[in-house]
Amino acid sequence: IASSKMKADIQYNDRVLKWESFMELGYGHEDEVETVDYSEFELAGIALTGGTTGAPKGVMFSNDGFNAVALDFQYCGVKYDHSHRFMNIIPAFASYGMVASMHMPLSLGLEMVVIPKFDADQVGKYITKYRPQHTLMVPAHYEKLMMSKEMRRGDRLDFFITAGSGGDTMNAGLEAKLNGFLKERGAMFPLSQGYGMSEVSSAACCSCNGNFRSLSVGYPLLMNTMGIFKPGTTEELDFNEEGEICITGPAVMLGYLNNPAESEKIMIKHPDGQVWIHSGDLGSMDEDGFIFIKGRIKRMIIMFNGHKVFPTFIEDVLGKHEDVMSCAVVGVNDLDHAQGKSVHAVVQLKDKSRSQDEVKKELYELMGAEVEASVIPKTLEFVDEMPHTGMGKIDYLKLAKDYDARMEAAAETANA
Repeated sequence: IASSKMKADIQYNDRVLKWESFMELGYGHEDEVETVDYSEFELAGIALTGGTTGAPKGVMFSNDGFNAVALDFQYCGVKYDHSHRFMNIIPAFASYGMVASMHMPLSLGLEMVVIPKFDADQVGKYITKYRPQHTLMVPAHYEKLMMSKEMRRGDRLDFFITAGSGGDTMNAGLEAKLNGFLKERGAMFPLSQGYGMSEVSSAACCSCNGNFRSLSVGYPLLMNTMGIFKPGTTEELDFNEEGEICITGPAVMLGYLNNPAESEKIMIKHPDGQVWIHSGDLGSMDEDGFIFIKGRIKRMIIMFNGHKVFPTFIEDVLGKHEDVMSCAVVGVNDLDHAQGKSVHAVVQLKDKSRSQDEVKKELYELMGAEVEASVIPKTLEFVDEMPHTGMGKIDYLKLAKDYDARMEAAAETANA
């Protein structure tokens, strides 16, 4: 039954092969393998961006981009051994799956466990079954791991060397909970938080071997140069000044497939002659090179009075509450003003048995003590489960659109 359901109408030819046919082509020809010349910056792969802030675009990776990432991890300080196992759960069609979770571990000679169709609710089962020394997951996956039945029964994680985390922001509360959880389960190091984007072939910086700084996504990997620039310019800022995170180096993409206009918006040639990727993320760098993310420029909420609100700060405060499993702050339509957005918070609780009114009161007390009064979320709602994109990131656009649709429907009903 399973095989019949998986049948697909595929037309096989000399360019579309079954795996068995592909393998047969090599039998008896081992001595005939030729080494071809390495073509610098030749197109090696294409992946679609997630499209969470706009229409998906085809990112063109080069040979050098693929291999720069492999070299980054080979010389980042983590001890890799051929006996080590890497668990790959990131979809292979995404940049992180293709480059950081497939090409990189294979290049370093690691045993790779591929989970073809990842079920986040089974993450505890996968981890305890395969016991990988290295893996890369998004924060939502670690939340699931922490709450899994395997971890609740006391299973250990002392085999973890690199518990890599990236792809989505992590608030201070969640970071503390996850690192406490890893330490309690015997993991060697805290979360190896990192940051990158498809446009630089996946990872650009990360924390390695316990070189950790709270709320930092680490320091630039070997092949990358990272800087903080005044948004919309090529003017570099000093340490600890907030601006746009920009990246250059051999991992920079060749451009967007058949989309030169969009390529020119993000690939900017600076006075140093290098092409820099302008990430659209706000952040800062301290004197030791640690990068701190403040949030997406596009996620910034502009209120009716022009006041700018960065959601990650409020999420940090909400995440400190012991009952909060996940939270998100988004801009929604301001029904009391003709322009601007209203700040709205969405919270997923660990303990569903507690009174939501009681928890809401505690959350507003927490924000009242740490958040500027004018930007405290006007509305806060609880959800059973956060919506996620196909990459496992919180779907902020869906949260805002769904809330606006509900409010609009309620207003129409009231006026009927």
